[in-house]
Amino acid sequence: MIKNLLFDLDNTIIKDELEDSNYYKEVLNTLGYDESNYMKIYNLIDEYEMIFSEEKNFFNKEELLEFINNRLNENYPIGLIDEISIVIGKYWIKEVYLKENTIKELYSKYNLYVYTNYFEDAQSMRIKNIGYDKYFKKIFAADKFGCKPYKASFKRVLDYLKAEPEECLMIGDSISKDILAANNIGMKSILFDYDGKRDNKKLNLNNYTVIHNMEELTKHIEKM
Repeated sequence: MIKNLLFDLDNTIIKDELEDSNYYKEVLNTLGYDESNYMKIYNLIDEYEMIFSEEKNFFNKEELLEFINNRLNENYPIGLIDEISIVIGKYWIKEVYLKENTIKELYSKYNLYVYTNYFEDAQSMRIKNIGYDKYFKKIFAADKFGCKPYKASFKRVLDYLKAEPEECLMIGDSISKDILAANNIGMKSILFDYDGKRDNKKLNLNNYTVIHNMEELTKHIEKM
């Protein structure tokens, strides 16, 4: 029986738009640096996840900064990462996919959590700024629990919840980070195919469902 819903954040609860990378210009200007590297920094933050493994999968601000500085041959201060977290928390929330009427219905039936591959401070601020902090019991972030898709990270989340895999459902937009990862630990999952392109690999799995609109969520969970 499903008791706990684990939501990815970017492109699941909140739409992640490429144009939001423009906020990195603001960060570089605030710190007195040339803004021309803003898109490289945006892309490098995604690339940072590629250095992880089952043995090493925690986000770390100092390590991320070193990764960026080494790749760009720069000497940015740690304030760069802190300021990026602040602008993400404040402004990276233009559109919400998971509407409040849906989350209220789910809140009345399940324990709701966020599991996100970024830093807790930024993602907590985003959840608070859309007024959803009252619905989610906890945010599991990559700097505290490790990042998806690693089994060790999911195990830390399950241990915290004191829950079995079959009591939890992962909901996200990524085949690898959400769907296959959940399957590998024995959890069911729902793929949010928001743009019609997420389900481009037909997976031979029995424990995942595809939806294209978050308003479909409740009825699909009840069938699982």
